[in-house]
Amino acid sequence: MSFNSGLITTGLKKAWAAFIENVVALIVGLLITMIGSILIVTIAPLFYGFYYMCIKATRGEKVEIKDVFYGFKSLSVFIRSWIYFIIMIVIGIVLGIVMSLLNIIPYLGPIIGLILSIILYVFLMFSIYIYIMKPNENVIYAIKESVNIAKDNFLMVLVVAIISYLLIVIGMLLIIVWLVTIPLAFAFDAYMLKELKPAIKDES
Repeated sequence: MSFNSGLITTGLKKAWAAFIENVVALIVGLLITMIGSILIVTIAPLFYGFYYMCIKATRGEKVEIKDVFYGFKSLSVFIRSWIYFIIMIVIGIVLGIVMSLLNIIPYLGPIIGLILSIILYVFLMFSIYIYIMKPNENVIYAIKESVNIAKDNFLMVLVVAIISYLLIVIGMLLIIVWLVTIPLAFAFDAYMLKELKPAIKDES
C-alpha cells in the first residue's frame, strides 16, 4: 500500500472517538496497569489486558474496567502474556548488546544502532495486537504477520510508529497527559493494523 494520509487521519479520529467513548475505563485501566506493575509477576498480564481494552475499543464495544484483568482470565492466558513479554525482553537484550558493540565504531556506530532500533520497532509494533487478536495462534505467527505488514506497507507503518511514539513521549513529558495519549496511541495502532491487514480477524 502506498502512503495514504487520509487513512492516518481517519485512524487518529477513530482512535480518539474510541477513547472518548470509553474514557473512564481506559484511564482507570491504565492506572491499574501502571500501579499493579510494581509487582513484577503482574506486569505481563496487566499490559496484555490493557492492550486488549484498546483493541476492544476499536471494535466499537463498551470497554469495562474489569477488562484490564483479561490477562488473568485463565492460566493459559496468563502464561501466554508472559511468553510474549519474555520474548520481547530477549529481543531487547540482544538489541542492547548489538548497539553496545556498534558503539565501538566512532560516530557511525550509534547512528547504525539507532536505525536498527527504529527498523525493529516498526517491524514488531503490531505483533502484540495480532497476538491478542488471534488467541489460537502463537507468538511466532504474530511476529511474522507484523513483519509482513511492515514489509508490504513500510512507509505507512513507519508513520504510524512515529505518531504513536510521539503521542506516548509527549504524554510522558506532560505528566498526567499520558493517561490520554497512551490509550490513544494503542487504539490508533490497533485501528491501523485492522486497516492495513483486514485478513487478520479480531477473535479476542
